[in-house]
Parts: sequence; structure tokens; C-alpha cells
Amino acid sequence: MNENQKSKLQIISLGGSGDIGKNMLAVRYDDTIIVIDCGVSFANEEQPGVDLIIPDITYLLENREMVKAICLTHGHEDHIGALPYFLKQLPLPLWGSKLTMGMVREKLGEHGLSSSTEYNVYPDREAVSFGPISIEAIHVTHSLPDTCSLAIRSPVGTVIHTSDFKIDQTPIDQHLFDAARFAQLGEEGVKLLISDSVNVERKGWSPSEQTLVPIFDRFMRECEGRVIVATFGSNLHRVQTVYNVAVKHKRKLAVFGRSMIQNIATARSLGYLKMNDAHLVKVEDLSKYSNSEIAILTTGSQGEPLAGLTRMSRDENAKIQIEPSDTVILSSTPIPGNEDMVWRVVNRIIRSGARIVYDAIQNVHVSGHGYQEELKMMINLTQPEFVAPYHGEPRHYAAYTSMAMDMGYPADQVLTFEVGQMLEMDDDGVIKADANVPHGNVLVDGVSTGGVSDIVLRDRRHLSQDGTVIVTVSMDRGTGEILAGPDMMSRGFLLPEDSNELFEQSGEKVVQALEELNFTEGSDLDTVRVTVHDTVAKYLRKRTGRRPVVVPVIMEI
Repeated sequence: MNENQKSKLQIISLGGSGDIGKNMLAVRYDDTIIVIDCGVSFANEEQPGVDLIIPDITYLLENREMVKAICLTHGHEDHIGALPYFLKQLPLPLWGSKLTMGMVREKLGEHGLSSSTEYNVYPDREAVSFGPISIEAIHVTHSLPDTCSLAIRSPVGTVIHTSDFKIDQTPIDQHLFDAARFAQLGEEGVKLLISDSVNVERKGWSPSEQTLVPIFDRFMRECEGRVIVATFGSNLHRVQTVYNVAVKHKRKLAVFGRSMIQNIATARSLGYLKMNDAHLVKVEDLSKYSNSEIAILTTGSQGEPLAGLTRMSRDENAKIQIEPSDTVILSSTPIPGNEDMVWRVVNRIIRSGARIVYDAIQNVHVSGHGYQEELKMMINLTQPEFVAPYHGEPRHYAAYTSMAMDMGYPADQVLTFEVGQMLEMDDDGVIKADANVPHGNVLVDGVSTGGVSDIVLRDRRHLSQDGTVIVTVSMDRGTGEILAGPDMMSRGFLLPEDSNELFEQSGEKVVQALEELNFTEGSDLDTVRVTVHDTVAKYLRKRTGRRPVVVPVIMEI
């Protein structure tokens, strides 16, 4: 690094900017790098068979000697979900709030990494130093307790990274947004604010979690059957709200969904959820109570195939079936890309005869992300010289830029940067640098933890759209004479009666192509496979306009 670079603080996006999910920033000054968050996002219909999408950490691996720690803001999957994959490649000490560390410990335990990882809890209103960089956690309100923003101090100024936040004046756990600390930092001087922007298009203030209490109260009071509430497994404030209202109406609460059960257990053990075992009931024991005495909390609010509510709606779970007397409350909004899965679940529940309530017809969800007035309040509290939206898509960045300019910021003091790009801060200010770092998505399918390649993904898409054709040819090893075949078999391509003539003509093309090869003993068999593949694929595409996955099977005799 040259002398000019040494005087700069670099804020590098490895995920979470320009899209929503897989949040990860790297903050570098001289030879010190701190990683902020380590999240995942989830696959869409363009990525069949992919379980998770994690950030590409090539830049960090190339500079592994400089990377000192991972500092976490909170325990949502889009901020901690990639840790097991990251730590297997680059073991680092972790810093986070007490609840975040508890949730991370459980997650890493599933991957055999719990005991080998160093866990550290942020001190209250004190900074932790990593060479020239120090990090201070500041409490904010969100849908998960113990969420924090980070104040990042360096020799060239202070950066505040808000992470996910809202300003809830009546939080369920009564732990208020620390406006005073943000104001103090603003008085001391903040050079750059990196802000949550996902709800910038919504005007006004986000509703408090407390506004849901009277709504849940009415359903628990009026419904004669069971009340089933589906929400995110990590939305612990919603869990506490549903529990409190269920207890008030003398309903026992059952919890269904592995991630939710695990998160509740962790939060209870650390004192972040107030629950009494006397008011809880196991799913196996539901039959001992009348329906009017039961409330159920479950995962599956996003229509995930294996989650609780989805399995109930398909009648796949023997423990809980949706009954006509049930009232199902979908207490979330669909993540972009999940809408179709959610509506399929909604429609199945309606067909079962049960009543279903969702946000479009009744306010049964509040967001954990601040609306426009809260984003303005954060700017006014911290009084930064420069602002940069984060955790949003380009449309959110455009809206945030417009909002900041309405507040008096000139265009060159509102900076947007996407994955692979960096902001550089020195004594003079902050600019978007021209340099890019290695970046991208690593696709995890549960087996290929090193990532699913584009070739595999392309083949999966072709299989899902056009099926597969297997071509079998038996050849004399010495002469190259075709002894049997070509025999062709397909799955998901065409009906047998439609493909017989097509396959006969394809076989003739294969025979012709192989004769032209002049195959002799010692010839490369791979050349034969490629010839068979290309001949069949080209002919089928020409005749049908479809691109099945062609699998050549060459047997030497």
C-alpha cells in the first residue's frame, strides 16, 4: 500500500448494497480490516436447487493477515447466516451483543464450529479497539432485541453504520432507541452516515410493535377456534406480543418450527423473552385442550417449502392440520421474490375452510425498518457531512438521495455504492473510489459448500424447462465401428409418441457424424462424447426450438 492510500479509510461492500440480503462490509485502514456482518440471501426461481447465497470473500482471503475480527449488528439471517461458511475458510474472533452471540453460538454448533470460535460481547457505550480502528455498539430498536448500530472511529474521522433500525417509542422490551448517544456523536462530529434505506419510499413513521397488541387481542378474544400466527422465526418481539395476548385470554401457546423453537430457547435463557412454562404446551399435547384454549406460533410466513405453516397447509404434518374453525394470521410481508410461494399457501388455507388474515386486508404486521421520517431523524441526530444509503435496491438509493437533497445535502455528499465498490474517506471528505474488489455470489446447495457453478445452474434451468435426453452408443474399441445404438431415452422432453421419429433421425445424424470422425484405436473418447452431444443438441434445437440437457453415454467393447 502506498503512502497516499495509508491516509484513507476504505469502506468496501461485499454484500447488501444494491440488493437486499447477504449484508457484509469490510472497513480497512492501513493494514487493519474489520468485517461488519456476514449474512445470506435466499434463492429465487432463477436458481433451482440453491439453498443459500453468500458473499464472495476472495478479497478477505487474499488479505487474510489484515482481517482482525467480525463485528455483528444483530442476529437476523441476512446478517449472520454466512458465518459457518466464512469461518471454515477464515477463522476470526466474533463481536456482537449478548443475544446475537447466543444465536450465533447455536448456529455454529450445528456446523461443529461452536467450541473453536471466540465470542466477545460489546461493552456498554464503550469502544473496542482494533489497531487504528475502534468500534462502538449503539442500541437501536428493530424486530429483534439487542440490535445495534456501529460507530466506527478512525484517524480520518467517524463513520456510523446504522444497520437495520426503526425508532420505536414504545418497544415491547422497553429498551429504547439510544437517541442521546447518536446526538452526542453528532456533536463530536460524524463524517459519514451509512444508513438503512429499505423503507425510504414509505412516508411518515413506522408503526410501533405495540400497535399490534389490540389487533391480536381482538382475534384471541373473538375466535372460537385456534389462532395460528405465522411470522419470522427470529422476530422475537412478535413472539413476545403473541405470547402476552394469548396468556391474557387464557390460551396455551404452542410453538411449531425448528428455527423458532431454537431462537425462543436462546432468548429465554438470556432473559430477552419473558415466558412461563405453565402457559406453554407441546405440539404433541394439543389434543388435550379445546380449540378455543389454544394459540400456535409457527414459521412459514414466507411460504418456505419445509416451514411449519406450509406443511400444515399441505396436510403434510401429522401433528397439526389446518381445521375450518382455525384463524390463521400471516404476520409478515412477503420478501421480494417470495410472493408466489406466499399466495399459494394462502390459497390452500382458504380452500381448507379456515379463515386467513394477512397484511393486505388487516394490519397484522409492522416493519422492523424505519420509514422516511425515521431516516431523516437519524440524519438530524448524527449531523453527518456525507450520507450513503445501504441495505436497499437502486430504487431505494434513488429515493434516499432525493430525500437527503431535500434536507440540504448537495448531490456530491450523497454517495451510493454497490457490491464490489468502495468509499474512501480521508481528512478532506468521502468519495466513491474507482477501484473495484473481487465480489459476487457464492451459491450453496447443501452439498457444494464451495459454491454451485454457473454451468451447474444452467443445466438445472435447462432440465427444469426442457428435460433431458440420454444417448447411448456401443463402439468397437479398435475399429470405432458402432455395435449398438444410438439408443435415445428422454425425461421431461417430449411424449414417446412425439419423439420416436425425432430420435430416429437424431440417431442417423450421430452415425453420420461418427463416421466422419475416422475413429481408430487410441482415439480420444472425449472427442466422441462431444461429437454425440453437439450433434444431438443441435438437431433437437433446430427441430423443436428446445434445449434439453443431452447426456452422451459411450461404451467401448
